Amino acid sequence: MALTCARCGTQNPDGNSFCQACGTPLAAVAPMAPPVGPPPVGPPPIGPPPVGPPPGAPSPIMGPPPDLPPPTYQSPYYAPGAGGYQAPVHRTPWVLIVSAVVGLIVIMAGCGTAYAFLNARNQTSAGVLPSPSPAGTPSPIQTASPPAGSSTASTSAETVTLPPGWAATNSDPTITVTNPTGDGSVVISSGVDNPTQTAQQIKDEITKQLTAKFPDTRTCSGTTTTNGSIGGVSGIWFQLCFTVTSGGQSFPGEFSLWAGANSSGSIGYGVILFTLASRMSAFMNEAKPLVASIQWKLK
Repeated sequence: MALTCARCGTQNPDGNSFCQACGTPLAAVAPMAPPVGPPPVGPPPIGPPPVGPPPGAPSPIMGPPPDLPPPTYQSPYYAPGAGGYQAPVHRTPWVLIVSAVVGLIVIMAGCGTAYAFLNARNQTSAGVLPSPSPAGTPSPIQTASPPAGSSTASTSAETVTLPPGWAATNSDPTITVTNPTGDGSVVISSGVDNPTQTAQQIKDEITKQLTAKFPDTRTCSGTTTTNGSIGGVSGIWFQLCFTVTSGGQSFPGEFSLWAGANSSGSIGYGVILFTLASRMSAFMNEAKPLVASIQWKLK
């Protein structure tokens, strides 16, 4: 290809390095490079489709991360173990706590003992504990079905009329009555005292027994001991407060108690109302018709 001299414009045959007219070096013209552009667009590569589960196979089940242990029972009284997962703390319903505390107490006849606890009989306490220790799983406390209307509960020692919705369980000579909501109970009993006791002595024995079971038992603030009669028997009303510990929870409980005796001191009588301390005033009003209906068979 002929090369044109850039200085004089002379056409020089191909292969000359210098212009044959003026001697100027000739620069070879480099061929133009093709423009650079994006690669040609074509159909996507054809490959095998993604492999899925075979027909009828169960879908995968989501679960906890593999480095976490499965849920386990955690004691409400001890610190949880190390690790990311902490098991839930067991909580005991207040209704079961009421049943359990009432189940711990019963009036006993003879031997000068006004009240005793059922622990000696290996009764279940539904997780109620006088001091912190691992809580067990509570068992339901069996009670009679609430009646549709008023009914009567009776033992060899006493009888009582139940308002509508109240339920009673009898364990001769004791009657335990629970209100419709299950957050309060009334225990009624009487028996022969040998040696004889006055109402004051029975009151002192009750306080002693409760303090042995619940060490923080004390006279409720703002309350006083008063005289009163139930079913024609004279006695003493008094209030004791204490702390119920169950399922990692602490509740301020209260007993409103009545202790009585016949004129000779040979028969002892007792009535216990138990509920949350904050509920006692309302519960006493709720239980008034029931307490007023108590009739003693032992005189």
